[in-house]
Amino acid sequence: MNKPLNTIELEHLINFIGYGRLDADIWFLGFEETGGNENKLRTRLKFEKVVDCAEAQSIIGSSRQNFGNENLQNAGRGICETMLKLEGKNPTQADIENYNADLLGRSEGGTLLCEFMPIPITTSDEWPYKNLIPQYTSRENYYSEVKPLRIELLRSLISQHHPKIIIGYGQTNWPEYQELFHDYSLTPNGPFILGWDANTVVILCDHFGMDGMLGKYDELVALILENSLSIETAKPTGPLPLSKTEIAHQKKEAARKASTAKRKPSAQHNPSDPYCVCAYCLGYENS
Repeated sequence: MNKPLNTIELEHLINFIGYGRLDADIWFLGFEETGGNENKLRTRLKFEKVVDCAEAQSIIGSSRQNFGNENLQNAGRGICETMLKLEGKNPTQADIENYNADLLGRSEGGTLLCEFMPIPITTSDEWPYKNLIPQYTSRENYYSEVKPLRIELLRSLISQHHPKIIIGYGQTNWPEYQELFHDYSLTPNGPFILGWDANTVVILCDHFGMDGMLGKYDELVALILENSLSIETAKPTGPLPLSKTEIAHQKKEAARKASTAKRKPSAQHNPSDPYCVCAYCLGYENS
């Protein structure tokens, strides 16, 4: 029987972030990894907070081929297809397999693969680590104790690294994602939920490993391109849209400054800018 984890070891597992790069333009957020057992979980103590997938496979003793196949059985296939479509490709099976092995979750790739909860779970109901992690008496106890810590950690990482896009997948877990992103004005957008702040667009979608995303990849890619800020791999077209409230606030502030200065605004009119706040657009011209 494995010796129970001590406090430092447990904190190391709880603070695990994921695979790839924190400075990646696109983060994919799942709820929790599947699979694993007590021996594999202890091996994960050798992981850095963010680890390259190839390094992770070496640590856990999985071959490159098996590691890639395991990923493709879950969300990896859909994530690979999304990334390849963002590059303008109509990916073949070989393209997906190569991307999965060479770029997905890799330190030289363009993604970060992270999870809302940090410890892989093998069953749907029971807490499988009763001997290794007796600090939690049940799966529910683990969720209630660790969930607030993860929300705080993920929000801190997002504020530090400003990913351009975060895709939270798995509709069953949208409530948890909505709690994490409660400041992003999330609203329904077709089969997705969309929101943003000044730096990051958040899209919630169905699970990539389930049939729920079938036929929706092109729509997801279009939504990313339409709402993203200069994703390097995708080369999208424009800035984040401003809400009506933000536009009104912007014009109100410009008007206030003009009034305080007791002079008419003199900014040059830009007819191609829908958010122009010059004197003409504010209604001061020739007043």
